[in-house]
Amino acid sequence: MENSVTRPRTRFNANRMRILDAAVMCFAADSDASMDDVAKAAGVVRRTVYAHFPNREALVEGIVDDASTALAEALDHPEPDDPAVALAVVALRTWPIGDRYRVLLSFARKEMGEQRIAELVSPVRSRVLGHVERGLAQSQLSDYLPAPVLVGMMEGLTMATLEQANLGLVDDSGDTIVLGNLVLGGVSPDRAPGILAEARRWLAEAGSGEGGIQPR
Repeated sequence: MENSVTRPRTRFNANRMRILDAAVMCFAADSDASMDDVAKAAGVVRRTVYAHFPNREALVEGIVDDASTALAEALDHPEPDDPAVALAVVALRTWPIGDRYRVLLSFARKEMGEQRIAELVSPVRSRVLGHVERGLAQSQLSDYLPAPVLVGMMEGLTMATLEQANLGLVDDSGDTIVLGNLVLGGVSPDRAPGILAEARRWLAEAGSGEGGIQPR
């Protein structure tokens, strides 16, 4: 009996993920893509899409929820003691998620509102703030601006970098945003690449890769 219940649930979840993947692709190509477009891209009938998401708003919210889950999973790992390296590790772990869901920067902000997007990135903001505060306390980062202001600027830089990725001007595994955030935090441009390399070594030794979502 358990297997007979598990199989439909597994198929249900697989269909849901297929629909979300297709929606991300469709909305990235055309923010006005219809539910029919998503169904075709997912290889399912329209009825299946509506069984999971009764309307467009629910589908967009599903994408946001999926991104939120991915961010939570990326942050649910140990981090290095060195605050500058930890700052780089957070960026490397979350960049693949931002890169995948950068469609949210344009159309989802209009559909869901700024507050919903702010809620989405809140866990990352809190984590980064903690590392910046430690970096300031240990004089590893510059105190030329208060920690909350620095974090807000780092968040803005991240969003701008994702927009550049939308235009095809940034195509890396998070190096650009790591280097930018470190320099913004007061790390010298000469020292920042070394911290990036140390963060990558730390991730490799920790066995967690970059901790972000894997291609599905």
